[in-house]
Amino acid sequence: MYLKFITVALVFACALAPTGAVTVPRDNNKSHVARAPPPATAAQVSCNSFQFWQDNLAYNGGSSVIFNNQLWTAKQWSYNNNPESSAAEWTQVGVCIQPISNKVDCTGIPAWSQGTGYSGGAKVTFNGHLWISTQWTQSNKPGDTSGTWRDLGACQ
Repeated sequence: MYLKFITVALVFACALAPTGAVTVPRDNNKSHVARAPPPATAAQVSCNSFQFWQDNLAYNGGSSVIFNNQLWTAKQWSYNNNPESSAAEWTQVGVCIQPISNKVDCTGIPAWSQGTGYSGGAKVTFNGHLWISTQWTQSNKPGDTSGTWRDLGACQ
């Protein structure tokens, strides 16, 4: 009975032990060391061709972005909610394998012009990056806080 009580107490101690090892008695008065399983680690994934999450921008469900060196996919429509602060809206895919190559081909894409009206989906270059308009816009500059342009990455 006494041995049973000690065994239960040690099993309980194992359950509460944060990381280290706990000795648990076994048959024949021998013991072994019980260790907690190693922490789960996120998968390593290629983040090439994905862009960094941006403020003031809406993302549709299924959109993928890089945030804090991790690849995330939107579960639903999300506006201005970064993946780490809005877990209900994003799923972590994995940790980005380094280095990340997300340069884009800007060949033949015109430079942004303030006086030109752009429909949703129009592409321009501005400050060495490729941008796509999220809606009709005319004077909003790519990268401003209007959210009318999404950065598709640095030009090659």
